[in-house]
Amino acid sequence: DALVDVARPGDRVQVTGIYRAVPIRSNPRQRALKAIYRTYIDVIHFQRNEKTSAAVPVDDPTAEDEYAVTFDEGDQTSSVSEERQRELVELASAPDIYDKLTAALAPSIWEMDDVKRGILCQLFGGAHKSFNSGSRHRGELNVLLCGDPGTSKSQLLQYVHKIAPRGIYTSGKGSSAAGLTASVIRDPSTREFYLEGGAMCVADGGVVCI
Repeated sequence: DALVDVARPGDRVQVTGIYRAVPIRSNPRQRALKAIYRTYIDVIHFQRNEKTSAAVPVDDPTAEDEYAVTFDEGDQTSSVSEERQRELVELASAPDIYDKLTAALAPSIWEMDDVKRGILCQLFGGAHKSFNSGSRHRGELNVLLCGDPGTSKSQLLQYVHKIAPRGIYTSGKGSSAAGLTASVIRDPSTREFYLEGGAMCVADGGVVCI
């Protein structure tokens, strides 16, 4: 009804509704019920968590916010203390910051510095470019890991999935070309078909690990 298109795939929402549990039928044509219950929520109201931003200069409140911090939807941090900001500025001005960050990425995996540097660049992202002709080039970086079995490719993916503010890890049939955008799934109890958003929709603005 009125809730159609209120929330889109990938939105962070708070839901008000009625929590229901319905027994599963082993066969839709028979009345026999299983001792297993499907749980779902009858949604009455969605509240979207809007994007918030906070910009605080480091030293002087009247100075230009050279080191302004912007928080986006999905970030776990809502505010940063001045001490933490100074620490970040000192880190940024260190000449060996690239090597420090590389060593801090998946520290349980030894060596593989070149691979970690590529993943680090992907996590920070590239620069979006707009041309006078009106065309735009997106700055997202894609990383393809190829290697022998047992060279910790999946472990690196899992680490990226954990530290990215919005990260989705997908494997199997969900990682096919069509399954990444959307897939058609049959409901086991009602036997009806419905459309489920894929990893690319849910992780919009984040990192997809396939």
